[in-house]
Amino acid sequence: MTKTDKKTDFTFPVFAFRKIPDPINEARYGRHYCIAKVSDIPLDLPMDTNPRKQNLNTNVAKKIESGLLGEDTGQIFHLLNRGLLISAASVFYDNRTNQLTLMLPDSDKHGLVDGGHTYEIIKRNIPNLPWDQFITIEIMTGIEDDFTSIAGARNTSVQVKDKSLAELEGKLNVIKGLVAGTPFEHDINYVEFDIKEIDVLDVIAILTMFHNEINSNQNPVYCYSAKNLTLVKYLKDPQAYCRLGLISKDIFKLHDHIKRSMRELYSKKTGGDFGKLKEIGYKNGQSKFPLKFSPRQDGVIEKIKYDIPSGFVYPILGALRFLLIENEHGFYTWRTDPFKFYDKKVGPELIDLTMEASKELGRNPMAVGKSARHWNGLYNQVAATYFSGQQA
Repeated sequence: MTKTDKKTDFTFPVFAFRKIPDPINEARYGRHYCIAKVSDIPLDLPMDTNPRKQNLNTNVAKKIESGLLGEDTGQIFHLLNRGLLISAASVFYDNRTNQLTLMLPDSDKHGLVDGGHTYEIIKRNIPNLPWDQFITIEIMTGIEDDFTSIAGARNTSVQVKDKSLAELEGKLNVIKGLVAGTPFEHDINYVEFDIKEIDVLDVIAILTMFHNEINSNQNPVYCYSAKNLTLVKYLKDPQAYCRLGLISKDIFKLHDHIKRSMRELYSKKTGGDFGKLKEIGYKNGQSKFPLKFSPRQDGVIEKIKYDIPSGFVYPILGALRFLLIENEHGFYTWRTDPFKFYDKKVGPELIDLTMEASKELGRNPMAVGKSARHWNGLYNQVAATYFSGQQA
């Protein structure tokens, strides 16, 4: 079966079904719950939507399998297991026949989101079940625009463990090489429960924004909205991130430079009082907000007077990836000096567009950071400014 004629509809009997209205936007979001017999679940549900690779040899996986087989617990698997989460375009339930139909036309956003280990264990053990077992299935509809956030959130606890495992196996050594010699290289937390100030997931997310080979023509909104998915992408090919070696230090300098210069460039463009903006943190002129990637003064992190939300910084920083080109060795380098280009040519306009987007989205920096339209607009602004001959 080719991608163009792949199966998109899945029908199976269920024991019980219930639709729960969404309290915020019932017309857009749908949440449905059902209990189904394990042996009735389709065994070919799309799994591209699950951000984790399944490892069935862990102690957790073995415990799931033991519960499914009822070795010590009998027929209460549906009470022991948290079940499956599926993203669907639409759901139809026939209450005469108790048949449930799921429509999953887009394999990138429809399919199994959470519960991949449980699903694989079910598939492996269907012929060996000593008696009927049941499972709870949650189906969400209307979440396509929020998909990466939901998928990331539902898998966060395991992703934290994945981070620690990756460190144990030496898979984060490329990241360590890319940040070697930076002011913050010793302040990164690579494992679960580390108290260091910078999460390696933030480091990977910022680097992934500039990995044009991974992002292709896609705006990397997920680097803000679902940072743990960047770990998944990184672990597929850590060595590919070596291509960022010539620019990695500049990327983190740019991140803090955007924060440090935003008040000045905003005032230059609009003449407005930056500190009075609802979205900006401000504590009576006190320098309280750290620039974690910047040089330390006697071991003390530099702080500024304004708390700039990541929902503003990430799309602006991500737009500057347009300035990347590849050299003859396949490494990324800059078309022009990104700091001069930002300060003199495009920075004020990017900030103005960001504040306009914030106004349109209810003064909500998180909504700005998740807006693919906004990311695209900033990227296009950088491209247009560059091609207009206004290079630094």
